[in-house]
Order: sequence, then C-alpha cells, then structure tokens
Amino acid sequence: MKIIFTLLILFFNLILSQGQEIKKISTGGYHYQLGDDFLNISDLDRVLESNEEAHRLLYDARQYRGISQILGFTGGALIGYQLGNLIAGKDFDNVQGFLGAGLIAIAIPINIRQTRKIETAVDIYNSGLNPSSEPSAQLSFISTGTSIGLSLRF
Repeated sequence: MKIIFTLLILFFNLILSQGQEIKKISTGGYHYQLGDDFLNISDLDRVLESNEEAHRLLYDARQYRGISQILGFTGGALIGYQLGNLIAGKDFDNVQGFLGAGLIAIAIPINIRQTRKIETAVDIYNSGLNPSSEPSAQLSFISTGTSIGLSLRF
C-alpha cells in the first residue's frame, strides 16, 4: 500500500512539474513568472513572440499602457501642483485641479483595459502550449483473477 501511495504521489508530481505556464502574481503591480524567472513587459514580449495572437494583444496593451501613463502622470502633476499651491497659501485653481482629476479618471479605464489585454494574451499563450511537454505517462488499474494492481506506463 505504501508503494502504491508513493507511486501515485510520484505520478502526480510528474504531471504538475512539467508545465511552463506564465503565472500572474499581483502584489501591487504587474509581475509575470515563467518557471522560476520573473518577467517584465519586455521579457513577456519576447516570450509571447511565438504566438502571433498573444503577441498582437500584448502590443495593443503596450500602446494602452503608454497612453494611460501619460494621462495619469499629467493628471497627477496638475493635482499635485494645485495642492502645493494650496499648502503654500495660494488660491486653488479649479480649472487645473478638475482637469487633473479628469485626466486621471480617463487614465483608469485605459489602464484596466491594458491589464485585461495582457491577461488575455497570457491566457492565449498558456492555452496554446504544446501538450507534448506533459509526460506521456498512463496510470491504469489492472486486475487479474488472483491479484489487483496499478500499472504506470511511460
């Protein structure tokens, strides 16, 4: 029984250890992992080149990322400048403050769209991985007239 249990654990470890999926780890930012390596957007671009559809989605997402960063930075700068003036005792310019808030409000949905496109690209890449990378092991239950057992074929 111990041998069968050990073989079952070994079999499941073989299956689970062979995948090279890109995993998303989100702890306050965008972190993608391939095996033990963490990928930034440029590394992710190189990995996704092999899948045309995923690479196109990542390219689109990078365009959204640039627009979102420019709008968010500009909006934050306008709001920050007005808050600095307010702290210094100067009057708050409503036009610049609300313009900054509006730019940030536009940047947020663009950033969400960019994140979704990257996640979709990673999902497409992961779904298109070769199933041949998984081991071709087959576990069978065998019974004869006098005994029963498990057969593991590679």
